[in-house]
Amino acid sequence: MSDEVKGRELGWDDEVDKGADYVLLPEGEYDFTIESFERGRFEGSDKAPACPRAELKVKVETPEGVCLMNESLLLYDRMQWKLAEFFLSIGAEEVNGKVKMNWNIVPRATGRAIIEQRADRKDPTKKYNHVKKFLPKAKKEYKAGSF
Repeated sequence: MSDEVKGRELGWDDEVDKGADYVLLPEGEYDFTIESFERGRFEGSDKAPACPRAELKVKVETPEGVCLMNESLLLYDRMQWKLAEFFLSIGAEEVNGKVKMNWNIVPRATGRAIIEQRADRKDPTKKYNHVKKFLPKAKKEYKAGSF
């Protein structure tokens, strides 16, 4: 795990940054940038087995402010559709119905997604932003004679 994700130790007399206000986005379609990506491990649950996990920091910039969301992609067979959806959204190519997971293109990649609001499990009065669906990247059209 990188130092950026883990953070750094603070001293007792350090000044602390208040940080930006949390931006709860209205549900809809947004452009995003992958701010960072870390390889991790999901320890398993009732719904999914233990498996590798991609931990994404998804950034959405709006006039109301910058929104950072944590999203996880689980690498196991029943989640192939979500992995393909994500990679197609950042410009990976589909060949014969398959998409190669190229993790080298993930940091700083851009795409478009449908963002929804979800209620916090522990406190249903609190809501957070969540990527409901990654949208396929539009293919560039080329016309002969135009640049």
